[in-house]
Amino acid sequence: MKKLLTLFRQGAISEEDLLTQIEASAPAKVREDEDSGERKRFELASVLDRYRAAEASGAETLSEWSRLSLDAGLSGGLRTIAAREAYHADLLARRVRELGAEPDAQIPSWLSDYNSRMVNPAATDVERLEAIVGQFPDIEAALAPLEKTIESIDGDPLTRELLRTIEQDERASLEWFHSAYALRATRT
Repeated sequence: MKKLLTLFRQGAISEEDLLTQIEASAPAKVREDEDSGERKRFELASVLDRYRAAEASGAETLSEWSRLSLDAGLSGGLRTIAAREAYHADLLARRVRELGAEPDAQIPSWLSDYNSRMVNPAATDVERLEAIVGQFPDIEAALAPLEKTIESIDGDPLTRELLRTIEQDERASLEWFHSAYALRATRT
């Protein structure tokens, strides 16, 4: 653009040629910006889809644990958290579609293995709670990656605030797991 203006000022090209050159270069820049925006949208959709898969698997695992537990109080909390996780998965799937992608991410094998251990009938509730608290001993550190994702979202307030409210639910869930473990670990 500067080169064109310099040529125009030097009289090397006419005003009409300058305008023609500007118009010819503008669509390429717009396409480049659109391509960049589309790439960012699909990258965000991919991140959301992986998170959606984890939320859905968490909902399923916690629901199963709730059925296995003989502790009515624990079962009630697990049902609540499982319902939130399922709702998060639904919200994230909807947002992935709105961003132009299809939700199809699968959970990594380590998470599948972890979930299997959580619903092993031989495990006790205290052992399961201990596994969660052991996986997430520091609530702030556990939420830091999600917070980083939230803060990195620019120009998409819908997704940013959707994740921010999910993060608040995740905090409440982790706090509940920590307190449920502290209460039950002292009984055994």
